[in-house]
Amino acid sequence: MLCPRTQSTLKKINVGRVPVYVSEACGGVFLENQTLKQFECPRDERGEALVKHLRQFHTELNSLQHRVNCPVCDNTVMLRRFYSPLHVVEIDECPGCGGIWLDAGELEKLQSLMLNEKERALLRHDLMREHDTIEIKGLPHIRDNWHKRSDKVDAFFDIASYITNLF
Repeated sequence: MLCPRTQSTLKKINVGRVPVYVSEACGGVFLENQTLKQFECPRDERGEALVKHLRQFHTELNSLQHRVNCPVCDNTVMLRRFYSPLHVVEIDECPGCGGIWLDAGELEKLQSLMLNEKERALLRHDLMREHDTIEIKGLPHIRDNWHKRSDKVDAFFDIASYITNLF
């Protein structure tokens, strides 16, 4: 596999029995589908070890906005998207295989944004309150206050009997 940024060969390493592919030319890393969750926690040994390993290859790239091809899938352009609702870190994700490319320093940024359980609960509560359901009421309809039909029929007969008693 080749690095999507520098076209150099990616080196496969195992971090806690999880295979990752590191670019020693730019400090980027390719993670297979569903493996990013195993590295996003900064308190986890795996995540800490991978960040420490990637720091030695860290180089600044000129154009991170340039779209890259997936190292696994032939001629598939990776999608650039935000990883979290905070919209701080953008990652490249392959629509074909689900692999993720993280440029130099992006894994460390992701780890710094990870919230503990209490912070997540507070954020969830704030988001739910902010996006509370809105009740939409239209104009009242002419038949909204009608009673059951039997009540109307009874009222009609009461009125009819009242009118006939007048004459």
